[in-house]
Amino acid sequence: MKQKLIKLLAIPLGRQTALHSHSAKSPKDGDISRWLTATKWLVMITVALFGAITLPFAAYAETPMELVIVTPTRFAAVPESSTVDVTVITASDIAKSAAKTLPALLEQHAGIQVRSNDGTPDMAIDLRGFGMTGNQNTLVLLDGQQLNDIELTSIRWSAIPLASIERIEIINGSGAVLYGGGATGGTINIITKHPSKEMRGNASIGLGSYGTREWQLALAGTADRVGMRVTASGLDSSNYRANNNISQSNLEADLRTDVGHGEAVFKFGADNQNLRYPGSRTVDPSIGLNELATDPRGTSTPLDYGKRDGGHVSLGTIQQFDFGQLAGELSYRDTKQQAYFATYGGSYLDTDLNLLSFTPRVKIPYQLGGSGNEMIVGVDLADWNYDSIRSTSPATLSTPTARILAKQSNRALYAQNTTQLGADTKLTLGARTQQVDYQARDTVNPAAYASSNQGHTVNAYELGLRQNLNQDLSLFGRFGHSFRIATVDEIFDQYGVCDPITFICSSKITLLEPQTSQDSEAGIDYKSGNNKVRAALFQMNLNNEIHFNAITFTNMNLSPTRRYGLELEGTHNYTDALEVTAAYSYTVAKFRLGTYGGVNVSGNDIPLVPRQRLALSSSWKASEKNTLNANAIYVGKQHFDNDQANAFGQQMHAYVTVDMKLSHREGSWLLAAAVNNMFNEKYFTYGVASTYTPGRYSAYPMQERNFSLNATYEF
Repeated sequence: MKQKLIKLLAIPLGRQTALHSHSAKSPKDGDISRWLTATKWLVMITVALFGAITLPFAAYAETPMELVIVTPTRFAAVPESSTVDVTVITASDIAKSAAKTLPALLEQHAGIQVRSNDGTPDMAIDLRGFGMTGNQNTLVLLDGQQLNDIELTSIRWSAIPLASIERIEIINGSGAVLYGGGATGGTINIITKHPSKEMRGNASIGLGSYGTREWQLALAGTADRVGMRVTASGLDSSNYRANNNISQSNLEADLRTDVGHGEAVFKFGADNQNLRYPGSRTVDPSIGLNELATDPRGTSTPLDYGKRDGGHVSLGTIQQFDFGQLAGELSYRDTKQQAYFATYGGSYLDTDLNLLSFTPRVKIPYQLGGSGNEMIVGVDLADWNYDSIRSTSPATLSTPTARILAKQSNRALYAQNTTQLGADTKLTLGARTQQVDYQARDTVNPAAYASSNQGHTVNAYELGLRQNLNQDLSLFGRFGHSFRIATVDEIFDQYGVCDPITFICSSKITLLEPQTSQDSEAGIDYKSGNNKVRAALFQMNLNNEIHFNAITFTNMNLSPTRRYGLELEGTHNYTDALEVTAAYSYTVAKFRLGTYGGVNVSGNDIPLVPRQRLALSSSWKASEKNTLNANAIYVGKQHFDNDQANAFGQQMHAYVTVDMKLSHREGSWLLAAAVNNMFNEKYFTYGVASTYTPGRYSAYPMQERNFSLNATYEF
């Protein structure tokens, strides 16, 4: 409830995303048993893969570097084999871009909007116009393993070193059949680099504005039977805002060996982040207050902070047999978080969240009726455990105001069949059924309304078609059904039941219905010589959309809503040295029906969804040694958060940002100088309107013009 009041009053604090986004080491009951369970599973699979296999090890072979896609099938395939449209960002694209973070890189593509309300590199991401719930409607994967949590947190983009990324695959509007809930907006799969045949590596250091210091180290190679790649990175910065210092370190490792009829892969990683929260800046015309203009870098929350420790480990294999391919991963991910907010009596959170998953699947090619077919069948098993202690301060943690224990169990079966109908037509039909069991309770509150459990069977399906008109031009279409399950933060209200006489409040758990969506899309894909163009029209009709409603002060299932829009994206190589890319999005997000608190929102715009976005990027290789890269992004007006009634009287203003980077190669050295927000645009990506004071709002100002220098040595 406190986070809801923050939104209502538009005071300088973050919303739930900030309250649950950082962590520290804090032991909880059951940690040891959960780690033992995970260890037992890993040992069992290790024995199965290594101890029981008597076939001799083959010498490790580096994965061919031809472009492949993984996301639409969960198996490697050439791009032309997919009936849905896939945008691929390669390691070369990442190196050429002037973007400094993963979200900044992603927003250069059609349909993707980013926003920040805590000053971290981990900006929230939104595919196809979901506003503040964009994170929960965009499924993000790391090597096929889910990064989204069952709480309202942003993806830990900064925990993935840029040097470790081989490519990023983006599928707008698809992924529910193969990956499950939260893919209504689309799926983003970050695929890390494989080990190389020869031992090689690189080391880089960087300096920038606001006392920024960063470093990366990557090593890769093969010795006897094992290939290895390890990437480590670190970041320290005072950041643009007061009380916004950040210190972060990350590690990602990948070990592979040929075994049996394929390969075995062991991956692990760890990350740590310490961050100070600057809070928002407030504008209130009624009292002549405009902190955005007079003190954009200031803070009114000098005591607020967050900490996070995360780790993950996975063991997987892919095997080739006469009947087809068999693959699977056993994964464990654990996150420990702390956050403290000093205002309004203080709020301290100490949270432990872990996920254990097992994802076996098989791909079987076969002939039927003279047509070539490929069937993928898989099972997804996932168990979440959530333990969060809430108190007024770190000192009162032993006498908490609430302790939320939650468990979510997912058991899913899916199948997807692709049929080649002649030389130019490909049809994909897939379906998923998933059993979701949810338990949640506040151990501090014995009342019945502070404990609940729920079970649902949710389904997804998708029909996709691609028609090649010639070798350059193809048409694609898709129709499907997707779903999303509410997070813990969306069902728990710490101040949900209040006595009207004493004003004493207690917690309440209200389980919500699954969100569902009917999705459709049609488009064209053109690739020829120096040109590449994608155009797509889409529509999503949602029922029971999960949303915080500022009119009723609750998280709830909304009446029907709708998204529709147009996406255009193209690349043209004017010469071998000059490449230009443009990406345009026109997105409409509407309440179809609904009256809340006496306010009819039918036909209103959903907040935080800009109608128009345009991104331009270019790369000019001026000489063999020098390259100039530039990005420009325009984001149109959008309604403030909290303004479901569309009655606030103003919108967040449009803005344009320009970034440039100049790179110079000298032998084994690569030097780069960059300027971000070159024209010093004064803007913000997140703002929340007051429901009590007309014209009052709070916003999170973004960085002014800033500079960076980087040096990388390759060996």
